Amino acid sequence: MNTLATVTLFCVALSPLSSGYAQTLQGGSAEAGARLDQRVEHFELRDESFLEGLAKLSMAPVTGLHLGVEEAGRERLSDPRDRSVRFSLVLEHKQVREILDALCKFDARYTWSTDESSINVYPKESTNEPSNLLNLQLEKIPLRDISDAEQALTPLAKQLPKEQIGYVQIGGDNTYAKPWSITFEHLTVRQFINRIAEHMGPQTSWIWQGGKDSKMFTFLKGGFRVPR
Repeated sequence: MNTLATVTLFCVALSPLSSGYAQTLQGGSAEAGARLDQRVEHFELRDESFLEGLAKLSMAPVTGLHLGVEEAGRERLSDPRDRSVRFSLVLEHKQVREILDALCKFDARYTWSTDESSINVYPKESTNEPSNLLNLQLEKIPLRDISDAEQALTPLAKQLPKEQIGYVQIGGDNTYAKPWSITFEHLTVRQFINRIAEHMGPQTSWIWQGGKDSKMFTFLKGGFRVPR
């Protein structure tokens, strides 16, 4: 049975802000390459997790950064995030691609790829998992006069009635400049989520998070923080 859940009380610790490793580049573009080539003058983690590292990258002064993150699943939404892999590093004047490589080297469960102007980060085990929601194929999905990314999840849920597609709003303005109508064809759910997040503005983030009992999308203009 299909469920589109909207949660207004955010019970998971994310808040907004305005070599077992393998890198994969799929469907990248000059736009994504330009973001990957930008340098961050100082990037530092002190006994922090992979997700905390991504959060710091999402807040770095990288022009046009669109970051989509699939968190490794927990058993239950209420379970604390896995911080079993923690590390410290200091990187000076490194490209975004070098920072991503370093993060994935320290936590080899994750990898990254590009899709048009978005950078996607996700567990390796999700890469070729056909049952993973984000890997499902969409033949055609029309959007009509939607005002924000959340509204785009309704037609997605209608197309995938066996999937649970949740949404959690954690503050901030995630509306579009004006109502948006468009039809997408022949793309994955992950690519669809990239497109609706990119349309929010020049720098955006999205997160697919939760447990086996409930997973939710979050869309943000700018970056995000993971409180300890």
